[in-house]
Amino acid sequence: MKDQDPKNTNIEYRKVYLSDLNALIRIYNDKQNQPSAPQLTAHFGLPLTVAIDNKVVIGFAFASFNDLDELMLGCHCVNDDVAIGDTLKLKAEKTLHTTFSGLSENHSPLKNSIDHLLSWLNTCTV
Repeated sequence: MKDQDPKNTNIEYRKVYLSDLNALIRIYNDKQNQPSAPQLTAHFGLPLTVAIDNKVVIGFAFASFNDLDELMLGCHCVNDDVAIGDTLKLKAEKTLHTTFSGLSENHSPLKNSIDHLLSWLNTCTV
């Protein structure tokens, strides 16, 4: 389901599609100041929600784990717009909890999903 930002009617939010992954990797690498990273790391996380402006992906929110092994939601946007980032994280949180039931007791399914995605992306982009 697509939702529009009431402040900017051009921006839509939706779940991540497979076809979005190249754009997400580009945004991530730009934010890491790396034109092309040889390998994605766990910091890339599991993308959950994208922001789209005029049919162009401009940001995404993801779930990952910090150094203390705590679940966190983050986002990367091309223009570092705080309002877009906050909306992305809110929508990602809903997607996260509907996709991974029982997440508060067991992080293993999410960690496995992140690991599998990264392994697949790193294999496909070599």
